[in-house]
Amino acid sequence: MTPRAERIAALETTPFDVVVVGGGITGAATARDAASRGLRAALLERDDWASGTSSRSSKLIHGGLRYLASGQVHLVFESLAERNRLTALAPHLVEPAEFLFSAYRGRGVSPLLLKLGLTLYDFLALGRSARHRTLSREALLARERLLDSPDLLSGALYADARTDDARLTLENVLDAAALGAVAVSRIEVRGLRKDSSGRIRGVAARDEESGRLFNVSALAVVNATGPWGDRLRGQDQPEAPPQLRLSRGAHITVTASRLPVKQPVASPSSDGRLLFAIPFGSVTLLGTTDRDFAGSPDDVAADREDVELLLKAANAVFPSASLASSDIVATFAGLRPLLAETGKNVQDTSREDSVTISPSGLVTVSGGKLTTHRRMGERAMDRAAVVLRRHGREVTRSATRTRPFPGAPEKPLPVFLSEFGRAAKVLGLDAEAARHLGLRYGRRAEEVLALVAEERALGDRLSPGLPDIAAEIVFAARSEDARSIADLLARRTHLFWQASGQGAEALPRAAALAARELHWDKAGEKAAVEAYLSEVAKSRPF
Repeated sequence: MTPRAERIAALETTPFDVVVVGGGITGAATARDAASRGLRAALLERDDWASGTSSRSSKLIHGGLRYLASGQVHLVFESLAERNRLTALAPHLVEPAEFLFSAYRGRGVSPLLLKLGLTLYDFLALGRSARHRTLSREALLARERLLDSPDLLSGALYADARTDDARLTLENVLDAAALGAVAVSRIEVRGLRKDSSGRIRGVAARDEESGRLFNVSALAVVNATGPWGDRLRGQDQPEAPPQLRLSRGAHITVTASRLPVKQPVASPSSDGRLLFAIPFGSVTLLGTTDRDFAGSPDDVAADREDVELLLKAANAVFPSASLASSDIVATFAGLRPLLAETGKNVQDTSREDSVTISPSGLVTVSGGKLTTHRRMGERAMDRAAVVLRRHGREVTRSATRTRPFPGAPEKPLPVFLSEFGRAAKVLGLDAEAARHLGLRYGRRAEEVLALVAEERALGDRLSPGLPDIAAEIVFAARSEDARSIADLLARRTHLFWQASGQGAEALPRAAALAARELHWDKAGEKAAVEAYLSEVAKSRPF
């Protein structure tokens, strides 16, 4: 990405076709889609890329098996199609995985219904993944002994995928920029600009780092602010009723030694949701809750009740683990911007997306899920094309259906990882660190390795037991638009929710490297550390 000052100058001087507000997965995908059509696009984010819900998911790319029970067959079909597409276009970030599903006496679905549901799931996948296999109780326990409980009846093995949600969002942003979009974080949209006829002509913005106000001109504005969507709609139509129902999804990570699951596990919990237990190196991720949220989206965090619900659900699935709050490494929570539906409880509310156009021309994209982000971006721009054509701007079809993501290796992933591993070994990196870099950055890992070649100390690990290296901090600040320590440790790397002490051991080194790259003085470095520690404190309600 070009220097931030140059991007801000471009925001002020370019007559854009479309301005996308919101740098989560939906906004990033919309900007990427717009740029793929040759449109002059801008993407504005108030904080960091994926700093809201898009870095706080269960980190799955999946069809949504449980949505079949509520009749959302079309959503599952589309999700499975997008899952297949993402595994091909971003193989370094979207990893196919086998999931274990456990069936119980007295809760969840019966073994027969489970088999019927998974058979339909296979059918909707159109043969693009391995078919499910039914497992006896003994076969299930042979794969995962921790599932042993008196109520366990049987289970199944089925295919889905897992991802790095924050990096998937970032690669959408990077690709949008590569296609010509101007993407700038730490820019708050303060209002919508309209002409004398009441049509939207851009936005009023504020640079959060300098405090300077300026205008961005555009023929169309897309509201992709997720949980904040009603705020921007309210600026356009103060009389409009809220469109969203916010649901808080909380997660916890526990040390892998306390819950050493061998592969992802999905199990029914007492409230009807699925509990996912997903191994992520040094930790196991447990999630998620689905609870109505009525506060400000700015203040979302897991609370004590979330933690207790997740621990209770996990201990029902893995009785021998006897997990307690002392086993927790970190918590995080995000808000699902669901479309409000009268008479439904939050768990039955549809996960379908919606794109609307207001009389003034504001395009609002809402709902949806991480898996379908590319399709949501495409749909949003198909509707924005209606606004653009009013101004005589022709819009071509999206090119994102077949466009690889920036890190996608040109060779098959195993071949790429093998070759990269040999190159990394020459510079003193072990196999674990090399594989970690190859999967996190794909072919862009070669740029990280080049930093180690210039300064060998950047090959040092940041935290004991984790493969993250110091060069990643430099690379994130220099090439991935990281502007704070939370950007570095919570989203560019995952020390926030993987490392013991949530990155406390890595903090001095990371802060010093960030200060060097971002030209912080001592006071600035101290303030950045304190801001990160404040984020850590918010994530510990137990």
